[in-house]
Amino acid sequence: MRLLDHVAQCASPFIVRQFDGALWRLTGPGDYAREVAACPLRYVLSDQLVRSCIELAYSEGAGVFGCLDLIHLPAERLWIEWSGVALREVLLRTMPECMGAAGTECLRHGVLLSADPGGRRGSLRTFWLPVADPSNPLLAPLETLIDLERETAAACEAGVLLAGGAVRVCDPRSAEVDGLLECACFRLDPAWQRYYSSVISSAAERRTVLERSLGTVAFDIPVLLALFLLMALKPGLTGQAVSTERINLKRARLGRAPLLAHIEVSCPVIAGAGSRPDREPLPPVRTGPRLHHVRGHIVRREDAVFWRRPHWRGHLRLGCVRSRTVNLRLEGSPH
Repeated sequence: MRLLDHVAQCASPFIVRQFDGALWRLTGPGDYAREVAACPLRYVLSDQLVRSCIELAYSEGAGVFGCLDLIHLPAERLWIEWSGVALREVLLRTMPECMGAAGTECLRHGVLLSADPGGRRGSLRTFWLPVADPSNPLLAPLETLIDLERETAAACEAGVLLAGGAVRVCDPRSAEVDGLLECACFRLDPAWQRYYSSVISSAAERRTVLERSLGTVAFDIPVLLALFLLMALKPGLTGQAVSTERINLKRARLGRAPLLAHIEVSCPVIAGAGSRPDREPLPPVRTGPRLHHVRGHIVRREDAVFWRRPHWRGHLRLGCVRSRTVNLRLEGSPH
């Protein structure tokens, strides 16, 4: 089952029992079951699209940050889901030094988006299916607030989360990624904030809890903004509606809850370069550029956005890339 079905069918409250026997009723997936079931748009991303969004988010050239003014949150209510395994594999190659803070390993990862009518501000609640218990979905304690105008005030010290404040995260290695992270801040769900404020007893424990909570949600922001950029451009994404009518008839006969219809989204326009061809030994004297891989990147000229596909560049004997530039147009553009 998809994560969206696990959340929609979750009816149990999320209760934590302390070692002293105290019980805490915390906000959990069951509190959002009706919202997910009633969500008018539900997207499930292909693994290839997840890889494309990561490559786009961390690309060279103009990057997603250079196109922030073109991005709008695509709907007032939207569910987006993807493979947590695919996301982690690509991030591990892209940012191996950061993956220790990337939260719990999961099989499926998803967000429930609420946006204002203008599409420039909104909030996310994050869900996942843990590898250790793949039948029980979990909800991140943190709510993500998105402000594409980057006007929302927030602190940079994680400790303010326990006081009910909002915090930002940053990436000092990359000004472009740091600019994307400035579009989001994070705050603890009120029930989780009261719980952590009551049970955390040491500074070390506080730091561990807050870093893991932030790691669960912060890595989504650049990837989601890249996805929203692709949704605003054409040629862009392709969607295949998945009907659950037939399988739900069988599930009804077996007394099982129905599965939710959704749209499987892929991005054939942004395709990666093929595997490197076997090459002959090069002569000792260099007569041209050596064979090397060029990562995909964005080029923007005013309101025209171009995607340079990942490709191999080098000696002609090794083949050539017939086309490496895709013209991405804004929705409603006459050309």
